[in-house]
Amino acid sequence: MKIDLGELKKGKEANFKERLDFIDRYVEWIKATPNKVWSKQHKDFIDSVFKKS
Repeated sequence: MKIDLGELKKGKEANFKERLDFIDRYVEWIKATPNKVWSKQHKDFIDSVFKKS
């Protein structure tokens, strides 16, 4: 099996760009959403993680 390093690099760059785009959208959402709303969502998420462990 031969690995195409160029394709691998393109995939890595696309993944990195996608992550940065997500971070930008998330920051905008946090800025536009009242603290009470997003902090409750974070609390609910963190609580659910602790319940599973």
